[in-house]
Amino acid sequence: MSAEHGVYVELLPEGKIKRDLAGISGEVSLAEAKISDEVFLFSELIFEPYAAVVDQIRSQAKAILIHDDHGGLANMTLFQFMLDTVEDLVSTLEQENPLHGILLRTQLEDEVPPDDGTAMYPFRASRKILTILAGVIQFQFVVNEVLHDMRSGEPLISDKYDTLWEVPMRSILRWDGDCLTTQYHFRSAVDYYHFLLLQFVSCHPAVAWCHCCGRYFIPKTKKKTLYCDRILKGGRTCKEWGPVLKHRQKAAQISVVEEFDRAKRRMYKRYERAEFLNKEPSEKDLSYEEYYQWLDRAVKARDEYLAGKLSAADALKIIQMS
Repeated sequence: MSAEHGVYVELLPEGKIKRDLAGISGEVSLAEAKISDEVFLFSELIFEPYAAVVDQIRSQAKAILIHDDHGGLANMTLFQFMLDTVEDLVSTLEQENPLHGILLRTQLEDEVPPDDGTAMYPFRASRKILTILAGVIQFQFVVNEVLHDMRSGEPLISDKYDTLWEVPMRSILRWDGDCLTTQYHFRSAVDYYHFLLLQFVSCHPAVAWCHCCGRYFIPKTKKKTLYCDRILKGGRTCKEWGPVLKHRQKAAQISVVEEFDRAKRRMYKRYERAEFLNKEPSEKDLSYEEYYQWLDRAVKARDEYLAGKLSAADALKIIQMS
């Protein structure tokens, strides 16, 4: 009997996980991964071209919901076109990013209500679809905020995170041919990453921010560590290249990496307002696509600067472009 669709997660020793995906194409096992690596990778993920399609669907949903606000009937042609766009997005993701594609399909199946034939159905379905599509993008910022506060020593138990410390999940026993194992079954990307984040936080890791590449990492010792072990330039790690770079930046009174971090937080504040459907955007607001287009350019500028392919002035010009 084939497994119910979704991702099955087994906790392993040393903060690792084993994952099995079950979707319309069958079942496949993913490589073992460290929970911390998965959290860090998710925090750095650039949602392109996903964000562009979500913006397109958002525009379609907004046009449909205008009729609801004025007591009119939904444009069924536009509604069907939106549903077709969503299906195309899900199918593409299942091919290019099976984990996200399968979890998006299963969440839509679980949370979008079935068509009851009423005039209100297109409005209810449109709102729910948009909430689901934007959810994983919005949760990425939550993860980044948690990492930022952990690095800064800020308390995580506060009103800011009052809804973060519970996540719905279903645990099951599975026979792997040798013994019984406990696995956690998820049918939503937000629930999956929420689970990983709580597992990560529960271990009280010492989250650090690399002063060379500007990415989060966990030091190998309890000593204060400024640089991570990522290979950066000419086979040299951040630990090897960082002190040289810091000296140059100090002499020039400039830090491209720190400005990238500040700019990323500024730009997010402009983009997060995109979640409000009934709000008319201002000139300062960013769509999901605009934010991730900027982030893609800024990340490349930062990395090319660190690799010695771009001057500090040119990198800052790109990073500060808004």
